[in-house]
Amino acid sequence: MPVAKLDRIVKAPHAYCWDWLADFAALDKLHPPGNLIEFRCEGNHPGARRFARFKPEMQIEGEIIERLDVVCAPHVIAYSIVENYPLPMLDYVAVVTFLPQDSTHTRIIWEGHYTEGGLAAAQMDGLLRDFYELFLGNIEKAHALGRKPGETPY
Repeated sequence: MPVAKLDRIVKAPHAYCWDWLADFAALDKLHPPGNLIEFRCEGNHPGARRFARFKPEMQIEGEIIERLDVVCAPHVIAYSIVENYPLPMLDYVAVVTFLPQDSTHTRIIWEGHYTEGGLAAAQMDGLLRDFYELFLGNIEKAHALGRKPGETPY
């Protein structure tokens, strides 16, 4: 089973990073404006689902439905894609681990485990890592701008 992994130091405190990603509904604020044409979320508890549709230019056809599977505050979040697979992979499960480094930096390890589908693992890994990098970079940007978790950096 392939694993897309990003291990990155984020220039923001642990609690700030946790608050961003533990808020399952905040993901839409980490996307550039216009990426998502539809987004809704059922909550921040295990079992809650979020639903997203992307603009056609992103070539992700259909709705992505993710379920929040595990929340072990303040260190681990796990979620999976359920019901639909508009991405060229199957059986996706992500685990996000938060490791405080000091008062202003957090090490985040984001792993996406999946079964290879219509795209070679090397390409899928790159696409997933690009999304993880986008989200973590925008958390950093929001922090630098003095925004609260959940307030868009755009």
